[in-house]
Amino acid sequence: MASRLWGSDTSVDDFARRWLIFAAFFAGLAAIVRQPLLVVLALILALIGVGIRVWWRTCFAGVSYQRKLSATRAFWGETVELELVAENAKPLPLLRLDAVEELSHNVHIPGASLYPAGPPSRTLPVFFSLGLYERVHQRYTVQTRVRGRHRFGPATLTTSDPFGLVSKRMDVPGTSEFIVYPRMVPVTNLSVPARQPLGDDKPAQPLVEDPLRIAGVRPYVAGDSPRRIHWRASARTGTLQTRIYEPSATPSVALFLDTNTFAYLWEGQNTALLELAITLTASLARDLLERRNAVGLFANAPVLGGARSARVQPGRNPAQLTRLLEVLALLSPAFGQRIEAMIAAELPRLAWGTTIVVVTCRVSAELQRALLRLSRVAGGQRFVLLAVGERPDLAPELRRRVSVYHLSGDERWETIESIVLEAV
Repeated sequence: MASRLWGSDTSVDDFARRWLIFAAFFAGLAAIVRQPLLVVLALILALIGVGIRVWWRTCFAGVSYQRKLSATRAFWGETVELELVAENAKPLPLLRLDAVEELSHNVHIPGASLYPAGPPSRTLPVFFSLGLYERVHQRYTVQTRVRGRHRFGPATLTTSDPFGLVSKRMDVPGTSEFIVYPRMVPVTNLSVPARQPLGDDKPAQPLVEDPLRIAGVRPYVAGDSPRRIHWRASARTGTLQTRIYEPSATPSVALFLDTNTFAYLWEGQNTALLELAITLTASLARDLLERRNAVGLFANAPVLGGARSARVQPGRNPAQLTRLLEVLALLSPAFGQRIEAMIAAELPRLAWGTTIVVVTCRVSAELQRALLRLSRVAGGQRFVLLAVGERPDLAPELRRRVSVYHLSGDERWETIESIVLEAV
């Protein structure tokens, strides 16, 4: 007989009362017909009625449930241990305790049975049998084959009485999460002529502004940081003036990731190509930071639980790579702002000498025209275009002004061992 899930004390009281009424009926009948078997039956029915009521009141008393993760951050390809712990701290056993863990759709647990629970979630059913004052551990190995935030919880606990007649449920709120960084591979055979796109290891000219050394002022331009405004000079001239700082000797790179893989929203996204572009961007960021470049990241896609686009200013402090990888991990595929518009908006805020590296799966005519225009007016910035997917058809003038490299879309981001960029 399948147990019935009850939702209130009143309904269970009524159910238990019916068993006691049956017990009283058979006890009375036994007294009339003087049949000992009816007495035994009445005692069994009374035991069931009382047992159901007592069990309902005490089944979850002293019961606790926890989940533990071995890490909150993981690199792609590593494993994270998930431990589920159920404890029964009372002198009555729980013969069966079913826990159902809700998981985000990107969680992969080899060997475990996962069931759909709506588009964004799946469920992991877990069975426990708890004796008196017993704690039971269930351990699972989670594979990190998908970048992003992996969520576990909330959970639901269900148990039934020893007779299998009544079940009771308890919700366990709260979630546990860990983030998987995007995949990174070595960037090899990158043919970069001296003083070309990714900057020299020992630049002859400084590339990043030093805020402690002011070289002069210029008229304010829309988009300038308020911290750059020179208020005394503005008061003298009657118009806003912006400080110009002397550059320092740290090479600086701004990575612009274009997440639009098609021209129009209704065409959707090429997920495999986008993940290849993200792998390339993450690998470049690590490589450039290891070469002591200041690296920033700008992407025209929303960050999960954050801003509508990613904007991390160039830096090379020890935590910069972690920050860049976390932003890339939490990027949500969406049709965002045109990358050429984003570059034009951010260019005035970048330091003189910054190298602009554009990673895109779609080298459109509009992007080429924008890069040509910006390369003519840029104040010391240099431009590099990294095309992922189809080999781009470039305008002749763009070849002369912008360094262009190509990564074939035939490469699979899950299996690629190294990235070889081909000069176009």
